[in-house]
Amino acid sequence: MTCTWPNGTCQSYQQHHMAEDPWGRVWMHCEEGLTMTKASMARFMMFCLANKVEFGSIDAFGPDIRGCQVIAAIRIHPSLIEDFERETGGKLRKPPRAVLS
Repeated sequence: MTCTWPNGTCQSYQQHHMAEDPWGRVWMHCEEGLTMTKASMARFMMFCLANKVEFGSIDAFGPDIRGCQVIAAIRIHPSLIEDFERETGGKLRKPPRAVLS
């Protein structure tokens, strides 16, 4: 396999990370509803771990401030999205797509 980084993605990345998930999960972003409190993070982690949700990235904006906003990129089965939003309070949306022309 050849890698053309930094001019683009390498074939290995495209093969392994852009492939369909064998369990039917999709990438979603949660940018509202999660806060850096024990209760919010416990609900989020418990739901994700119990339902085999894959973590992409989790970031806290202002981690030195209790209750700051937390955003996350997760891979979740579509049938679990409604349950996720109800149990965690977080709202999921499809990730943005960049189109280069």
